[in-house]
Amino acid sequence: MIKRILGFTTLVLVVNLAAAQKSKVQTAWRGLSDYEETLKDGKPELSYLMKAKDAIDMALNDESTKNQTRTHAYKMRISYALFQYNVDQEKKKLEPTVSDKNDRLMQAYGNTPLTDFENATEELNKIRDLDPNFLETIQSGLEKGVSALEEEELKFALAAQGMKMEAGNIASGKYASKKYDEAADYFYKTAVMNTILYKVKDTANFYNACVSAVKAKNNEKILEYNKKMIDAKLASSYNYEAISSVQLAKGDTAAALETLKKGRAVYADDIGLLGVETTLFLASGKQQEALNNLKLSVEKDPKNALFYFITGQIYESMANPKDKATGKDLEKPKDFEALFKNAESNYLKAVELNPSNKEYLYNSLFNLGAMYNNYAGYIANSKTGKITDMARYQKENEAKAQEYYKKAIPYLEKALAMKSDDRSTMMALRKLYHLTGDVAKATEMDAKLKAK
Repeated sequence: MIKRILGFTTLVLVVNLAAAQKSKVQTAWRGLSDYEETLKDGKPELSYLMKAKDAIDMALNDESTKNQTRTHAYKMRISYALFQYNVDQEKKKLEPTVSDKNDRLMQAYGNTPLTDFENATEELNKIRDLDPNFLETIQSGLEKGVSALEEEELKFALAAQGMKMEAGNIASGKYASKKYDEAADYFYKTAVMNTILYKVKDTANFYNACVSAVKAKNNEKILEYNKKMIDAKLASSYNYEAISSVQLAKGDTAAALETLKKGRAVYADDIGLLGVETTLFLASGKQQEALNNLKLSVEKDPKNALFYFITGQIYESMANPKDKATGKDLEKPKDFEALFKNAESNYLKAVELNPSNKEYLYNSLFNLGAMYNNYAGYIANSKTGKITDMARYQKENEAKAQEYYKKAIPYLEKALAMKSDDRSTMMALRKLYHLTGDVAKATEMDAKLKAK
């Protein structure tokens, strides 16, 4: 008989415990409701909210209630209410020093700890995974009209809407406070909430997350958020370029080129991606690939002097190969003359276009003059073992060398006119004046160099 009584007592105890745990959810609801009533009166009573928090935390630790949608829904609303309370307290602190309401709000968002808001957003994500049907109901209500929602569903929907709006405000506040790491996270959270609540793809806030990550100089977040945009099919050429920049900064040129290749497969006409890829080809010694890209660039923008200048540089480099280890000149390639002519025609086109960017023009003028000078020197010093009339051969070479020395001078003079204090240009001209027999100009240039 005693055993039966004990068994009955144990059963009653278990039932009472389960009821007690379920009552924690009811207690949380009651505390939250009481707090919301005090908000309406303009006198928020924090003790009600703390009572609700304690109760819901206990419910989340109990097997019988921790996986219930309403448990997580109350946790979200309670956490969000705590965050709002703290923001309001921060605004009050700022009232004596910040008169503008909007500035005060942004600063309050920038200063308020985010733990409670983080908890609220975590609960929203849990509900999305736990009960998609519940969120479908909320989404439908927001789309068609909240009058179709029951009271607790409506309160949840309004809280979620508020969280979405405040995530954006927090992001803006953190950005204004130059807390770019946090701004990146909250722009991303805003984008995700828009997706959860409205089934929209929030390109703007995704993009803001990427920009903030760049401002933070946080390479991992740059990779994370740009990849998320690509995965969500919201990407632009910017996302591929940003990822490749991080990969390049990490020294992974192969990965950067692969990323750019993928980007160009989607955005074949994007001149920015084309330019970055060309730069990487050049850095990797892939001159022909770079030339192929530059040809496309010229087709898209035939009046861009920079494309012709870089093309000229590549052809000049191919015509005059150097040992990578020592930097010494190697034997000229068999198609040297053709490469020289290609370099010349591209430099001339860059000069002809007279770009508004005077640095491009100066470099084109200087490189063309220097190339003519080097070509003349190459002709003057060229040797052959099978010439019957050596004197005639040397005379013809000297005449041709003089032709190119003289060709170099006007381009270097124009370059010097743009940068009158450039010693390298002065020294090149002084040498050329001597070589072409212009003693007066050589003396004048010598005097300018000594005056420096």
